[in-house]
This record gives sequence, C-alpha cells and structure tokens, in this order.
Amino acid sequence: MGIEDSDYTQGDEITKGVKITTKESFNGQNKFHTTRIAIVNKLSDTKLRSDIASGTQLKVKVITSKTKAGKDFFELVDADKEAKQENIA
Repeated sequence: MGIEDSDYTQGDEITKGVKITTKESFNGQNKFHTTRIAIVNKLSDTKLRSDIASGTQLKVKVITSKTKAGKDFFELVDADKEAKQENIA
C-alpha cells in the first residue's frame, strides 16, 4: 500500500498526479493513477503519506458532492467516520 507522486507529461506541460497502491484489487488491479486535482491535493498531505508509509491502513470512500456552482465532483472521505455519521443521523 502506498502513495507516490506520478506526474503526467505531455510535451512541455506537466500535470501533477499520484499513483495509489491499494491492499484490495479491483478487476485484478491494485495500482491506480490519477491527476484529479482534489484527489492529488488530498493525497499530497505529508502526515497522510507518513501514516500510510508506517503501515497505517485507512478505509476511504468516494462520494459525489456538488460544487457551489452545482457541478458534481468526487471526494475522498474517511469510510469509518462516514459510517459513524450515517448511524447517528
């Protein structure tokens, strides 16, 4: 399991990206690359990377949220915290 920088280069343009290695496999894959700004920003957090590098396992959930303009976007949230909030509501 891990997170590493994995930028995408096209010509002179460099887009920040991350490669995520997960414990679980999805359709036989456990390595995923994304350049989605919100996900890259969240996974660039130094403490988060340190926790994962030390072996801490995190359960995340991808939810759909709306921007102020009403557009859909995907957000990574703590799956355990989300489950607790759903049980309270």
